[in-house]
Amino acid sequence: MRRRPRTALASLAVLLLLPAIRGALPLPVRVEVDPAWTSIYVGVVTLRTTEFNRGTDGAFHATYTARVIPYFPANEAGVISIAVSDADLARLLTGETIDFTGSARNGQGEARAVSGRATPVDVRQGGLKVRVRVSPRIELIFNTTYRFATAAPEGLNPTGR
Repeated sequence: MRRRPRTALASLAVLLLLPAIRGALPLPVRVEVDPAWTSIYVGVVTLRTTEFNRGTDGAFHATYTARVIPYFPANEAGVISIAVSDADLARLLTGETIDFTGSARNGQGEARAVSGRATPVDVRQGGLKVRVRVSPRIELIFNTTYRFATAAPEGLNPTGR
């Protein structure tokens, strides 16, 4: 009788335990997104958001500012929401790429459709490709990164001591 290599048995054990491990991981409720920019015809659009916080509806919410250089009258600010189910968030934590959708509303009440893809680098961070539909003819594409915000362990001050 031929013995299986230990690596195959170890892989099988990890696959069998993965659902239990995934269920044990707490789902992140805060996400930091780095500032992003994209080129337009003769300018640049920069996008900055506050930290995204997960609401009771399961969506991540933040405020944003968009600066259009050199067309400053087109600058805007508003709120953005990204819908991510618990199952998709758990898949992201296990290293799978996920697609997401959402919406944004600027200060004048104009709606923007948002969609994108999150590609993890590790369990804590990864890359984002975000598409913002400004009008039926204009779609802005931003490439940036995300990090799940983690709280300091209890008993530690901000310097880590």
